[in-house]
Amino acid sequence: MNPIYSVMILICILSMLTMSVLVRKSVTLTNKTKMWFIITFIGISFGMTAEFLRTVLDANPISNELYRLITLAEFCITPMLPIPLSLACGIKKPAVFASLFMLVHIVLEVVLVNTGAVFYVDGNGTYHRGDYYVIYISSYVISLLYLISIFYFISRRFRNRNLFILIASLVVIFAGILPSVMEREIKTAFLGMTFMAIILYNYFEDLTQQDIANDLAAQNERIKALQAGMIIGIANLIESRDSSTGTHVKNTSNYVSMLAHAAKEAGIYPDIIDENFIQRMISAAPLHDIGKISVPDHILQKPGKLTEEEFEIMKTHTTEGGKMIYQVIEDTSDEEFIKVAYDVAAYHHEKWNGNGYPVGLAGEDIPVSARIMAIADVYDALTMERVYKKPFPVEKALSIIETDAGSHFDPVLAPLFVEMMRKKLNIY
Repeated sequence: MNPIYSVMILICILSMLTMSVLVRKSVTLTNKTKMWFIITFIGISFGMTAEFLRTVLDANPISNELYRLITLAEFCITPMLPIPLSLACGIKKPAVFASLFMLVHIVLEVVLVNTGAVFYVDGNGTYHRGDYYVIYISSYVISLLYLISIFYFISRRFRNRNLFILIASLVVIFAGILPSVMEREIKTAFLGMTFMAIILYNYFEDLTQQDIANDLAAQNERIKALQAGMIIGIANLIESRDSSTGTHVKNTSNYVSMLAHAAKEAGIYPDIIDENFIQRMISAAPLHDIGKISVPDHILQKPGKLTEEEFEIMKTHTTEGGKMIYQVIEDTSDEEFIKVAYDVAAYHHEKWNGNGYPVGLAGEDIPVSARIMAIADVYDALTMERVYKKPFPVEKALSIIETDAGSHFDPVLAPLFVEMMRKKLNIY
């Protein structure tokens, strides 16, 4: 017996048994899918074992009946192997029709095994193809074609396709299996089938993982949209308590978006302001006054100037807002978003010169997100009507922000905001 062939068969059998163990440990596939893959791999192992035993009996003829039984087992198992592979990949309807055809083939093989019509063993124990060997060849070719169709169905079923793997698998099928069909001395059928099964399993699992990843991404987007809607709703509810119509939430979010994008384009604080930061800022902006829910109505809705005591209570909306951020959105997986939201709520009343509240942060100790929020918040407060004041003209509001750059506001961001708004509103 050819030692290379023996080693090849042994490697293939060990590969299939190893794959069976790996499939059991897969966390991507369902139990039913894993079961069909394992059946396929074990089926290939049985087929290879049968072929190996037949080769042994070729060299050492012991019993023609045993030889015939092993050959029959190989001929029955081999064309059936694409069917469990198909079921493993979720291709069920075509597998039913293929199973019926292969069952007819098995019946014919069993009925004709003693007639020598498909194959026979002569007195010397040598195997020969019979006049109706075409029965086996036809089933095998149909099995190969069905194998090819599995790739097609998979590519139709999944949103992602890998043509390189598909082409490589077809090459393995034709180069590894068809030569064995045409010439008995060339025994590479199960080598090709082993590679094909491994490639198809990896192909299917990879596509499944990609689909799962896409589904999770879509689910995350839906959760983010739901979260954003809830945030806007909470913010509008809070704003309505101080006689606001909710436009403050919308306006400040727009100003934050405009200023953050302008800063990114201008290359300001490039190590902080990137696209992810901007998206988190836009999402967090509506929460900047969430702490006002803890401020009594008589203070929020007071038409006149607040007393010193009342103002101290009003200032607590920053610290309370920071606490509420963690209470409301602590379960989100985006820790950076929580940090931005907290900074915006807790520190948007801090001033560049250190005279703000709640803790008196100064200069670059104030988070960039809070500095952006401060400009957007003050500008909208100045230009909108409140119970305690009339709206300021836009140019006057911009002049106040321009004047207070370096004292109240970030000396770089404030002029950028003023320039941006003047260009947008054509005010010169």
